[in-house]
Amino acid sequence: MELKRQPHRSSRWTRLGKVSHVIVAHNPVGPADDPSTSDVLAQVELVAGTLAKLGVAVTRLPIAEWRVWEDLARLGMAQGLGSLGALAATGNLALDPETVVFNLVEAPPGVPGVHPATAAALELLGLPFSGSSAACLWLTTDKLATRAVLAAEGLPVPAGGRLDRLVDLGGDRLDRNDRNDCRQGRHGHDGHNGRDAWPGGAEVFERVPPPWILKPAHEDASLGLDGEAVCATRDAALARAAELLHRFPGQPVLVERYLPGRELNVSLLAAPASADPKKDGEEPPTVLPVAEIEFVDYPPGMPRIVGYEAKWQPESFAYTHTVRRFPEGAESEEVLEQARRLAVAAWHVCGLSGYGRVDLRLDERGVPHVLEVNANPCLAADAGFMAAAEQAGLTATDVIARILTATVARHRRLAVPAARVSKRRPERLMAVGAEAGGASPKAPAFPRGGLRCQNRGRAQGPAAGAAQALPRLP
Repeated sequence: MELKRQPHRSSRWTRLGKVSHVIVAHNPVGPADDPSTSDVLAQVELVAGTLAKLGVAVTRLPIAEWRVWEDLARLGMAQGLGSLGALAATGNLALDPETVVFNLVEAPPGVPGVHPATAAALELLGLPFSGSSAACLWLTTDKLATRAVLAAEGLPVPAGGRLDRLVDLGGDRLDRNDRNDCRQGRHGHDGHNGRDAWPGGAEVFERVPPPWILKPAHEDASLGLDGEAVCATRDAALARAAELLHRFPGQPVLVERYLPGRELNVSLLAAPASADPKKDGEEPPTVLPVAEIEFVDYPPGMPRIVGYEAKWQPESFAYTHTVRRFPEGAESEEVLEQARRLAVAAWHVCGLSGYGRVDLRLDERGVPHVLEVNANPCLAADAGFMAAAEQAGLTATDVIARILTATVARHRRLAVPAARVSKRRPERLMAVGAEAGGASPKAPAFPRGGLRCQNRGRAQGPAAGAAQALPRLP
């Protein structure tokens, strides 16, 4: 485990935020990793460099084998601890009390649970960490769950549904040969066992009008949005679904109606530090300038989507012809205001914290629908979030300072009620570390409510009615 520590210097920020040391935790990156995974190193550079300018001591911590508690234990000089439960029970995590973890851990392709699980471990350790809670990350990582929650709150999402594992029409799982047939586009009567093979849930195509866009339900960074992601016929959609089910085992496929209108990104940042520290973290987020994704000179018939090629393949047409701009003018103001209100509503419904981004798409009538709710979006200097911050006149220092302010404020709010609970029922705090033996007076208090429901997704319903119920912007 390679640790790079930069010296600490006193600064106004450390006095204000009570932060003397920041551990920048991130997923490990190897030479053969997908660019969507290795991109985290650009975020580490921006965050660590900014903190150094603020005079905050920084330790870069690549998490080995996703066991964040063991790496933190080594960093904190806690010896001989083999499990999260033992670490929590003994209280030997000897980190400075003014230490904050800047959580940049992202999930590699095919392992979506790593992202929220890391945040859950930090919560159980009682450590303050940046961004959204474990529950928010669990929910927003599941696109289907997020859709359901947003729809229940009246926010508009594209019509859609799910496709499950490959099954035959009798409801049985398919064998390997069947799956190979499906992957190669040979659907219907296969001539081998007399059965028809389709992804389970194919009735979604009867209630959702074409064209359809298909994507793995638990991936981010446009993974799975490559090739023929938009399908106009049922057979093409079923073939695409079979391919995705094979490539991303254990995940359902999200099917949505492809909306042909403008695509908007709304970045949200925690409010500035309040004059009253007790109110920190309670104010609505700041809405940064709304970005629009333009698909320049796309030929007829080419889907206008921000797919994998547009994000990660510089040599591709999509990469060079997909442009971000910040629209202005009276002709766009109404739809931009709708997008802002929907984004703030999604922030609250999903329980985001620190920073986030909500992606929206307009239908044929110009009505915006929520496509994605992104907790902890990319903080690389050339990414959409930092571009919106720059458009708002904010520097990287402003952004990182606000995120840390929100981190400290949230930890303070959660730690106070937890301390009261621990005085009445200390045995509850030992449940996770039962294997370590009896209760220890050093055991950290686990924040009550630390796993509040939060999400990323889309919702369905009449946009006009939903817009009237949205909160007012600050």
